[in-house]
Amino acid sequence: MARSLNASVVSEIAKDSVTMCHLLYMGLSTAQYMTDAAFDIDYSSNTYTSSSYLLSMGAVEESSDVRVGSISIDLSSVSQAFTSIFLTYPYIGKQVIIRRAFLDSTGSIIGEPVVIYDGRIDGFDMNESQTESTISVSVASHWSDFEKKAGRYTNTNSQELFFSGDKGFEFAAFSVKDLKWGRA
Repeated sequence: MARSLNASVVSEIAKDSVTMCHLLYMGLSTAQYMTDAAFDIDYSSNTYTSSSYLLSMGAVEESSDVRVGSISIDLSSVSQAFTSIFLTYPYIGKQVIIRRAFLDSTGSIIGEPVVIYDGRIDGFDMNESQTESTISVSVASHWSDFEKKAGRYTNTNSQELFFSGDKGFEFAAFSVKDLKWGRA
């Protein structure tokens, strides 16, 4: 992905010591803004909360090959907040953006944070042991469902998802054999 860096970020990177953090946005039913910094960070009219619930983020890998990139984000589910969100509300396809921000000595963002990953949630796993409870969120690029067949099927189950009790496609499987396409 082509990026341009702000001149102040370039001069900051050239220094011997660099302080950086990640800004994580998850577009769930209630938008989540978290950072791995030790303090809250304000960016673009949003407060990214320094959260002990953000346990880890997978390494973002870039390649010139055409492939679906994916990462895993581990969240603590001790407070049940994320557990409730993932079990109650639709989460598939919700946007996740990870930005890398460079900080000055006062903790302010230098220049513009760089988007290092922009993807969609495609699933999660809950892991519990006697000592911890985590949710591992799987995030893939928007190309992950490129070959997905969208739409509806001509069967009773698909029809009842949209029109409960409708039996219009009850015998559709039997009538398909009689259809003639094109010139006869």
